[in-house]
Amino acid sequence: MNMGAAINRAVSSTDAVRGLLDMARAAGNAAAVADTMLWARLDTMRQRLSALFAAGQGQLLVENLRASYAQLSPRHQARVLLSPEFCDRGMAWEHAFRRASSAKDGVTELLLLDQLNPLLDIHDLVSRELALAQVASGFDSPYLQQAQQWEVYSPAGDILAAKDDRGDWAIRSLPIIGDCVAIDLESPAARFHESRSGVLSQRCLAFTADERTALVFKLEQALQMIDQAEPVYGQIVRTFVRRIIVRKSQEESETSVHHGSEHAVRHPGSLRLLNVHRQQVSIEACMESVMHESTHSFLGAWELANGFFAANDDSCRVVSPWSGNPIPGSSFIHAAFVYYVCHRMHRKRLGIADGLNDQVHAYLMERLAVCAAGFLVQQRLSTLFLGRAPLNPELGALLDEMQADIRSEYRVGAAHE
Repeated sequence: MNMGAAINRAVSSTDAVRGLLDMARAAGNAAAVADTMLWARLDTMRQRLSALFAAGQGQLLVENLRASYAQLSPRHQARVLLSPEFCDRGMAWEHAFRRASSAKDGVTELLLLDQLNPLLDIHDLVSRELALAQVASGFDSPYLQQAQQWEVYSPAGDILAAKDDRGDWAIRSLPIIGDCVAIDLESPAARFHESRSGVLSQRCLAFTADERTALVFKLEQALQMIDQAEPVYGQIVRTFVRRIIVRKSQEESETSVHHGSEHAVRHPGSLRLLNVHRQQVSIEACMESVMHESTHSFLGAWELANGFFAANDDSCRVVSPWSGNPIPGSSFIHAAFVYYVCHRMHRKRLGIADGLNDQVHAYLMERLAVCAAGFLVQQRLSTLFLGRAPLNPELGALLDEMQADIRSEYRVGAAHE
């Protein structure tokens, strides 16, 4: 069974590749490109679940999972399949299944346990979605009747069931911006410690009520600014982001400000922001963080449907013209699109905003310079790619087109081979 065929197929579609530039430039068919990518991601996740069902056919746990999933409406099935939790645990199960399938010494108890743990997690997340759907429809939930927690979150992270002192459950929504993006401040996922994460590895402090209100308002304003600068970019955020996790690791009284953001490939649709409650973190800084990570999320969805931009070859990296650091080829391509989109957003923000104060104007000019820097190198961006597998020519042409756009804006001549 080829478990990764849907993910590892080669990039070949000219229309799909051109769609990337249409999205970056906010061209006429960008909306159709976004819809296509989201449907493709949903289809890929559905294939993953079908592969799990096929591999575990007849097993009690898998058959129970299948039965619970079948009770969900198509809408709730889609919520499960598009949730960060399902992607993460599905990838873990897929990896464990491949290891067991290729084991030369047979399937050991340890390999079976590696498959069982993510399978139990997937069973639990489907059960949680079903439980919340039952409560929302006015029915009792056997899952919640046995739950020992006071709160149970949906796999998507946008709603939860909360239990009162009498043991009755009710549905609550998290704060929402842009009508569909949840702001998650205290779910288990928001308070989780992840040593590899630049955001979730930081200490986790509780937000005050005033901080909660202020940061949600700040992020709402940031999304409104994205809408005003380029409506298509606002659509990218709403289409490919369903939850923004915010971590507080500093008090307002601390002198230095540690602000950051990230997007984890295995958690599509979920962004992470650090310390945006600080007054020193401006709305414009939040605007770039949200757009930066949302672009990564869109590009990740594109790769899921069309194949990775470049082979995962750590032995041959590209020196980023933005940071000067050697990075994987796929990350280099991500960086080019992210900086192109953020540069275009900041430029349009400057063009439409009246009465910007000097501090905001200086900040936007500084960010424009940072975003443009990598495009202003003398070499064509496509020639910087030195991976063992050749760069797809159509992707290379797109990199050079984006570079030409920026160089033309700054009246810099064409880049060299």
